[in-house]
Amino acid sequence: MFNTADMDTERLLWKYAAGQRDFRKIDLTSTELINAELQGINLSRADLNWVNLSGADLSEATLIHADFSNAKLIGAKLIEANLTNADLSNADLSWVNLDKAILTRANLAGANLSQAYLGSAKLSGANLSGAKLQGINLTGANLSRANLSGAILRTSDLSEANLSKADLSECKLKSANLSGAILKGANFSQANLRGANLSGAVLREVDSSQLTLIELNRQAISLHGQTDLSLADLTGADLTASSLHGADLRYALLCGADLTEVTLEGTNMCDVYLSAADLRGANLRNSVLSGIVMRGATMPDGTVRS
Repeated sequence: MFNTADMDTERLLWKYAAGQRDFRKIDLTSTELINAELQGINLSRADLNWVNLSGADLSEATLIHADFSNAKLIGAKLIEANLTNADLSNADLSWVNLDKAILTRANLAGANLSQAYLGSAKLSGANLSGAKLQGINLTGANLSRANLSGAILRTSDLSEANLSKADLSECKLKSANLSGAILKGANFSQANLRGANLSGAVLREVDSSQLTLIELNRQAISLHGQTDLSLADLTGADLTASSLHGADLRYALLCGADLTEVTLEGTNMCDVYLSAADLRGANLRNSVLSGIVMRGATMPDGTVRS
């Protein structure tokens, strides 16, 4: 392996152009490699904190355990790059392309990923706590067991994403698209889901005491506590036996939703649309029920509203 501990950027680029790809453990702290073409490079365990790689192409690069803390990667290409266990804390990754990238157990705490593309990226076990993810595209991404607590995901696209057992506590998901997402065991405690799209999601068998889900192979989320679901689109959602105790459901769309044996005690359901919903065995004690549209809904006692 070539020892590049104190190599300057010009020498690195010269070696790369000559065919060298192995630059493990290189020290590039605070250097600039703007718009550099470094496809397939191996920078595993490299020290890249405070480096400026904006606009660089690191597609298919091996970046395992690399230290990118506080780095600038604005608009960079990291398509199919391997960033397993990489440290990207507080890095600027806005507008970066991470399509099919491997970010398993990567540290992205406090990182700026605004407008980034992470379609089909693997983020299992990643730490995204406090990260800025507004407007991000995470369609089909694997975020199972990821830590997203306190992350900003307003207007982001998480459709078809795998969020099983992810920590989304205190996460800002206003107007986010979660349609078709896998949410088994996810923790949404104190999350803001105002205006979020959860249509078609399966949200069943919630263990409200532990804020987790207990049944394997079933997709659901914990909505226990003061969760804000006002204006949320839950059309056709399966919430069987879930607990939404104290949740804010004002103006929510629950048309055709399965709410059998669901706990809605103390919820605010003003102006909720429940047309064709199934409420058999549901607990509506102390709920606010004014202005509800219930045509065709099956009531807790089994009767159907005309």
